[in-house]
Amino acid sequence: MANKLGIKEAKQKAGRFCAFKERSPSELLEKIQTWGIAEEDASQLVAELLKEGFVDEQRFANAFCNDKFEFNSWGKQKIKAHIYSHKLSETAVQTALDRIDPEKYFSRLLELAKTKWDRLEKDEDFKRKQKTLAYLVSKGFESDLIWSAINSLSKESQ
Repeated sequence: MANKLGIKEAKQKAGRFCAFKERSPSELLEKIQTWGIAEEDASQLVAELLKEGFVDEQRFANAFCNDKFEFNSWGKQKIKAHIYSHKLSETAVQTALDRIDPEKYFSRLLELAKTKWDRLEKDEDFKRKQKTLAYLVSKGFESDLIWSAINSLSKESQ
């Protein structure tokens, strides 16, 4: 921006930025700095907004994990890899990942596996397993759960 914002204006603008959707503290800090605010002032502003509840690390982590699982059907490994860029504490990330219902998680994995498995019905069994495994790994699911799902699908098709 050509002319710098004052601290007061930046705080109001940051409040609106946070009201639009959940933001991580690091995302907010980066945005404030793009407005021409010095790093020290930007950090102080983020601290104030944290204190006032405009931004919250745990709330962001919970929303991020929930959204990526519910809407993108990502597994925990992919979620964890992508949330890393937001520089959240390990505790906040783990707490958010633990909130995902294990039964719903495995059910989603089975659903994705079955859909992929059924699309590959013309392939031989080994190739079906291989392609289904690769797909589910790319979605970020854990290998032990993937193998459990694939083995159950393989038994069903025999």
